[in-house]
Amino acid sequence: GKCWAAFHLKCIHLWVQRSSDSDGPEVAFPCPGCRYHHVGKKPRYSCFCAKVLEPEPNPHWLAHSCGEVCERDRGCQHPCPELCHPGPCPRCTAVGPPGQCHCGRETSTTTRCGDPPRWSCGEPCGKLLACGLHRCPVRCHAGPCPPCAARSTQACYCGNSEEERLCGQEDFSCGKPCGMPLDCGAHECERVCHPGDCPECPREPAAWGDRCACTRTKRCSQEAAAALLVRWVGVRKGCSDPLPLCGSRCGRRHADCGHACRQMCHEGACGPCQEKVTVMCRCGRTEHEVLCSEGKDIRCTQVCKTMKTCGNHRCDTVCCPGVGDRSHEEHMCLHVCGKPLACGVHVCEDFCHLGRCRPCRVLSHEPLTCNCGYTAIDPPVVCGSPPPPPPP
Repeated sequence: GKCWAAFHLKCIHLWVQRSSDSDGPEVAFPCPGCRYHHVGKKPRYSCFCAKVLEPEPNPHWLAHSCGEVCERDRGCQHPCPELCHPGPCPRCTAVGPPGQCHCGRETSTTTRCGDPPRWSCGEPCGKLLACGLHRCPVRCHAGPCPPCAARSTQACYCGNSEEERLCGQEDFSCGKPCGMPLDCGAHECERVCHPGDCPECPREPAAWGDRCACTRTKRCSQEAAAALLVRWVGVRKGCSDPLPLCGSRCGRRHADCGHACRQMCHEGACGPCQEKVTVMCRCGRTEHEVLCSEGKDIRCTQVCKTMKTCGNHRCDTVCCPGVGDRSHEEHMCLHVCGKPLACGVHVCEDFCHLGRCRPCRVLSHEPLTCNCGYTAIDPPVVCGSPPPPPPP
C-alpha cells in the first residue's frame, strides 16, 4: 500500500541521504510518513500521476499537477478518469459480474468493478463436514472446510479404556489384552484390543488339536508321546478340560523383552520373565545381575559428590544419573544464598552462586533526607543508597 504523503524535494533528498549508506544509483530508505522501506532510484519531482517530470505551474490546474487525465491503474480494466490529482484514485463505478459469498448465503446480481466476485459474509459457514455429523463453525471462508474439531469421550474396541477423541477418529485400540468373554463362557479373549467379534475359544479341542500346553509336543494321544508326558488328560471334550503337559521348558517368547519363558510346560500366561541379565545401575558405575522383570531401575549405594553449579555445594544423591557432569539438571543448586547484602538490612534471595551478591533491589517509597533534613532524594530510593550531602 501507499501512504500518499507529499514531501518537498529538498527535504526528501536530505532524508534519503541520512537514511541510506549507498552511493550507487539505487538507494534504500524508509518513507517518513508510513515507514515503508523503498528500494530504487532517488525520488524525483513529478506530477501526481507521474506522467510529467517537473511540471510547469499553471493557474488553471491544481498545483503540482500536469492537467492531464490520471489514467493510473485501479486494479481493474478501467483506468482512473479523473484529472491528475493527489492521493488515491476513486473506486471504479463500472458494473461487474454477479457474485456471492463463499457459503452462498449472500448473493448479488451485480458487483462493483474491481471487487472480487466472491467474498465473506462474516457468518458461520454451516456446511456439513466430512464426518457427516457436524457443521463447519468457521466464518464464511474460501476453499474446503477444515477437518471436524469436535471431541468426545470414546471407549476403545474392548471397552477397557476411554480417551478424548476427535470426531471421525473414534475407533482406537488401547493395546491391552481384549478380555471379553468368549462364546464358550469359560475363557476370555487374549488378543490385543481389536475391532469386530472375538474369535472362537482357542482351547476348544477342534482348534487346539492334539498339542501340549506349550505346543512343543504334537500328537499327545499317541502311545509314544503319552508315555513322556507329565500330565496325561485323555481325550479332551471341551475347552475347560485341562491341557496335557510335556515337562519341557515352555520356551514361548515374552512380548516385552523377547526372552524365552523358563518355566516348565504350563497353562495360561507365562508370567514375569525369570531370565538373569546383567544391567548397569542408574549412575553407570556398578553392574548388577538381576531378573529381567526386576531390572528396570537398579540403583547402587554410592553417593555422587559431584560439585553443583553453584561451586559451593556437592551433590549428595545416591546413585545419581548425572555423576561427573556438573551441568546435569540434577546438579542445579536450589539452595537460597541467604548472605547479608551490602545494605545491611536484607539478605540475598538468589539461588546459591559464586562471587559477590547483587546489590539490594528493595525500593523505599519514602524520601531519603540528609542528617539535617534540608535536602532529600525523592522516592523510589534503592535500599542502601547513601544520604544526600548536606547543603554548603
